Amino acid sequence: MTTVRDSKKCELKVTAQAVTSAFLFLALTSGAARAENWHVEPSLTTRMIVTDNINYSATKPKSDQLIEVNPTISVRRTSPRLQFIGEYTPRYFHYAEDTFPSRLSHAFNLNGRLEVIDDFFFLDAKAISSEQNRSVFNAVPTDNASAANQLNRTRTYSLTPSVRGSVRLGDVALWSSSLNSVRSESSGTQGAISSDTFTGALVSTPAKIGWRVDVSSVSTNSDRGGDTQRDRITGGLVFRPDSTLSLTARYGYENSDFPGAPKNNNSKDTYGGSIQWAPTPRTSLNADIDKHPYATTSTLNATHRLPRLVFNVSQSRSLTNRAQQALQPTGVFDLFDGLSLMEPFASIADPVQREQAMSTYLRDNGLTRYVTGLSSILTDREFLQTRSQVSATYTGVRNTVSLSVFQTNSDSGVGSAGGVAGDDFSLSRAIRQRGWNATYAYRLSALSSLSLNLSTSRSSGRLGASLSSDRDTINATWTTKLGARTSGSIGFRMTRATVREGDVDENALIATLTTRFN
Repeated sequence: MTTVRDSKKCELKVTAQAVTSAFLFLALTSGAARAENWHVEPSLTTRMIVTDNINYSATKPKSDQLIEVNPTISVRRTSPRLQFIGEYTPRYFHYAEDTFPSRLSHAFNLNGRLEVIDDFFFLDAKAISSEQNRSVFNAVPTDNASAANQLNRTRTYSLTPSVRGSVRLGDVALWSSSLNSVRSESSGTQGAISSDTFTGALVSTPAKIGWRVDVSSVSTNSDRGGDTQRDRITGGLVFRPDSTLSLTARYGYENSDFPGAPKNNNSKDTYGGSIQWAPTPRTSLNADIDKHPYATTSTLNATHRLPRLVFNVSQSRSLTNRAQQALQPTGVFDLFDGLSLMEPFASIADPVQREQAMSTYLRDNGLTRYVTGLSSILTDREFLQTRSQVSATYTGVRNTVSLSVFQTNSDSGVGSAGGVAGDDFSLSRAIRQRGWNATYAYRLSALSSLSLNLSTSRSSGRLGASLSSDRDTINATWTTKLGARTSGSIGFRMTRATVREGDVDENALIATLTTRFN
């Protein structure tokens, strides 16, 4: 008779063989890939987490030791016609005390652009696979891969063919258009959601007074959240008094079709305007507002840059869905936003090389690109979301400090109707999330650094539902280089949270070892 211990040993052996075979293949192919102007970088990260509440439970916490084996293959290519950057990681999780079954999770993030016809026809593609928290009203783990009982697997794919070209009417206008197709699939109670977005613009050549015509069509199909359709055409006048300022006024017509929405509100006039202002190379302001039949949407982004300090204020109000949130993460503070405006990164013209340099800088200082602040809302609906954020980043000779404060309001009253079991909006039709993040990193020596992160988040249901989840987290991590291609870290994490079931406390010791193979 085969025992559980024998079964686990067999499982570990098979998984180890699979991981070893994968790396042998990557090592063999990386040399050939470099010969074809591709850069392939295999790496291996092993992580051990010792925690007193691995399931983030308020009533039955369980201690366990989690061992992760994360082989990663990173591929990038930059050429006149093709730009590609991608990463794939099969993550193996082994729970020493059998809190959860050992499992294999596939994570990838691929992003590429192909110039099919010179300066005319382009093809953009994205593919993302990740694990996300099942609800904003859970404990919202800071390490959203360890608590397997609170996770959904989400895969999102996006394909965008686009056309740019000149309209030969005395070279007075430029036409651009794109068709974006997105599909997102989720495990658990959620189904699939897909959307197709066509946009086109006919814009006059640059002049002090110009004009533009914009058309758009957005259709969204959801297995459980209902289907929506929006079609819009506007005409606009553009005024550019000088090279630093551009003002646009728009007016047009829009037809919107939402499940359960009154028919007499579907078709109405639409209008709006925008401003782009850059008085100095250090300061910029971009703002846009549109009045739609269903709601008013807007965006605002203001940035001021000093030699080592960057301030940013942003606000947005728009219709969104799960697929769009996966492609453009919200509820996080992106350290690239500040670093990309600073030297030596700002002077790197190639975006791929600039991103690589910033990734190396963050890795050497024990930091990650995204500082997680909020969990994404679990829903198949299209909903209206308003997000505001104020952030600042300081980069010194040996230290980096970042601070962000944010608030997000999500309303399901626009977009889709009806309740779906397991949907966050079935618990509350309006959800408010707010919080802040503070990160400090200090380079102790040429080989080691220390980082400290403090974060607080609050998620609450509104409009008749008294639901909330709070979380406070402290992370302290020491990172050091152990060789030319090997680095390690030891960190401590303390989480204090309050959810519907009660208080959740977690303390964890985390050790990692990472090796790059070229």
